[in-house]
Amino acid sequence: MSTHPDIIVIGGGVIGLSIAHRLAGDGLRVRLLERGACGREASWAGAGILSPRSPHRLDAIARLTERSMAQYEDFCGRLREASGVDPEYRRCGELTLIFDENDLRIARAEERAVADRAIESGEPPIQVFDAADLPTVEPAATTDALGAMLYREAAQVRNPRLLQALRAACTRSGVDIRQDCGVEAILTEEESVTGVQTTQDEHRCGRVVLCAGAWSSSLDPRFDSLIPVRPVRGQMVLMRVDSPPFSRVISAGKTYLVPRCDGHILLGATEEPDAGFNKRNTAGGVLSLIASGLRLVPGLSDAAVETTWAGLRPGTPDDKPYLGPVPGFDGLIAATGHFRTGLTLAPVTADIVADLVAGKNYDIDLTPFRPGRA
Repeated sequence: MSTHPDIIVIGGGVIGLSIAHRLAGDGLRVRLLERGACGREASWAGAGILSPRSPHRLDAIARLTERSMAQYEDFCGRLREASGVDPEYRRCGELTLIFDENDLRIARAEERAVADRAIESGEPPIQVFDAADLPTVEPAATTDALGAMLYREAAQVRNPRLLQALRAACTRSGVDIRQDCGVEAILTEEESVTGVQTTQDEHRCGRVVLCAGAWSSSLDPRFDSLIPVRPVRGQMVLMRVDSPPFSRVISAGKTYLVPRCDGHILLGATEEPDAGFNKRNTAGGVLSLIASGLRLVPGLSDAAVETTWAGLRPGTPDDKPYLGPVPGFDGLIAATGHFRTGLTLAPVTADIVADLVAGKNYDIDLTPFRPGRA
């Protein structure tokens, strides 16, 4: 690789790695700079749920989600071939338990909205069940729910393995990955980006993609208004059972249970926007998670608790990511602030950035994600 790359990617999470791999595949010399170890922050800490959006959602996030979900299985297959690591993509479905009459009416409306569609098996993508049906549909679920909505197209991926696959695929495609190399500032001359300053040295380059997650706003004082990203702590609990009592994701509100094939069950997640950059677990957070999980699947009361952890999701004021050129920084593209959707939107975000780098207009309006928006 030459002294100066064609483009620098800041951040080695699922977004940064996906973008770096895509740009290298397009023939660019890519250097990726990661402040710690690749794939060890929010991307690793999540549960790997890939959930479709409500059919009533017609906003830009819903369109990006639909497109990314449609290509995810192929995305994982190509990574498996390129890296030799299986991300363990699995379309398992998600059963959302309903405890409120109004939520049940909304679920019925969603079911009707896709009544003319069918998945490969011939079944509807969304199906609502009454309380009387639940013991048959999901014997492990609580009998206290009023009903449940099944998203058959929901899937999961083993996110640590996905990140391993991405890193290996990047390395094999020639991406220059530098870990423990924290970026401290974006270097500019007038309004043009000339490179980045790291904790160790300068890296010169006129094109930079910013994917630093919860740390993105810290690289320049102007980013506090242009791309304000804040850390939102999410605590997780890992349980283990001899034989998983369910095969689908089971959720209600912000609580979810994700069964893995090896007997582990992931329980998440808290949402704590005031925790700052503190990733410790708390007694209150873990206690509330376990109580919420047992409300959904009471039979897990005998499950072994193996470990707990926390991650820092990159939140934004309007819960939408920043995707696009950053005003006042010619040559800088932001791809950050994905909050809970980083894993789901990784493939489509890589497509968007690749188009922007190539000077193309992406075929979905990116105005709602514009850096510097009010």
